[in-house]
Amino acid sequence: MKKLVRCKACGFVMLESKLKDKCPACGVPSNMFEPYTDPMSEPRRRILGFHLHPIAVHFPTSFAVAVLVFSVASIFFEGPVKGLLVSTTKVLALFLPLVIIIALVVGIVDGRIRFRGLRKSRILKQKVRYAALFLIFSIGLALSLWLGGSGTILLDSIAVVLAAASVGCTVVLSLLGMQITKAAFPG
Repeated sequence: MKKLVRCKACGFVMLESKLKDKCPACGVPSNMFEPYTDPMSEPRRRILGFHLHPIAVHFPTSFAVAVLVFSVASIFFEGPVKGLLVSTTKVLALFLPLVIIIALVVGIVDGRIRFRGLRKSRILKQKVRYAALFLIFSIGLALSLWLGGSGTILLDSIAVVLAAASVGCTVVLSLLGMQITKAAFPG
C-alpha cells in the first residue's frame, strides 16, 4: 500500500516517496507533513483519477461560448466572413447537444462514484436540472439554426438568446460544481 502524507498548512496530499524538502503546493518545509489515510477505496480513487467529468464539461462550455460569440459576431459581418461564422456556428450548435449529453452522463457516473449517489445531494440534483435545461436550450439552438436558417433579425436574435441562455447554464453549473469540489468524500 502506498504511504500518503498531507501538508498541515495547505492540505496537499501526496505520496510520501515523492516528498522532497518542501511542499510542492505551498512551499512549507517537509516537517509540516503528517501521515494521511485516504478515506476512499482504491477502486473508487482509480476511477476518479481519470478526471473524466472535469474534462467532459469543458467541451460543452467552450462550444456554448463559441456559439454565442459567433452568433453575435455574424450580425455585424456580411459576405464570406458572415458565411464562415454562420457555418461554424451551425456545426458547433449541431454537436453541442451531443457533448452536453456526454458531460451529463459522465457527471452522473462521477456523482454516483464520488458521492455514492445523487438523491441525497441538493447540489447534484440542481446540477442535473441545469444540465437538462442546458440540453433543451442547445437543442432549440441547433434546430433554430439548422431548420430556421439565419439572415433575418428575428432568427439571429433567437440564436443569440438561446446561445446566451446556454452560456448562462454553464455559468450556473460551474458555480454549483465549485461548491462541491472541497466536499469530503464518503467512505
